Amino acid sequence: MDRPDEKWFQERLEAFLRERHPQKNLRSLALARRSRLAAEKYLTSLGCGQGPEQALRRADKILFGGLLFSPYDTVRLILETDYPAIEECRRHNVTLALLRRCRSIFRTYDLGDDFAERPEFRRLKEKLRLGIRNWIDENGVPGYRSPTSQAASPMPYSRRPKYVKRKKRI
Repeated sequence: MDRPDEKWFQERLEAFLRERHPQKNLRSLALARRSRLAAEKYLTSLGCGQGPEQALRRADKILFGGLLFSPYDTVRLILETDYPAIEECRRHNVTLALLRRCRSIFRTYDLGDDFAERPEFRRLKEKLRLGIRNWIDENGVPGYRSPTSQAASPMPYSRRPKYVKRKKRI
């Protein structure tokens, strides 16, 4: 690996945000600032005699600080595990819609980088599951039928009444 520079850190941050925080729109100034600070930290750590791996770890703390816990990932994983019948191609759009709906739930917690390791995370997931279930029952998702929805499913062909053929008139 070549020596990481500011551009390398910025590309990593942009890829990370696309994957883990697609709903966030960090301005290019914020991306450039984080990338510059991470590159400086990397070079400073190397100058202090640390190895490249340790220097990169320190730079990553600056680059990804405050971004490690992802509400998008949390909602997407709940959809994947609890609603596997929702097609992968639709899951992204459903997740973004649910993020807007679940914003009030996320606001009640202090979401730091270590949030997934704290006991409050379990309570958050329970509230999210309830909110997601209610939203899906109310709004539905194309291609997914909730087991609790009240709409009657179509009768299978094997149970439909059989009609007797009528005799032709002469």
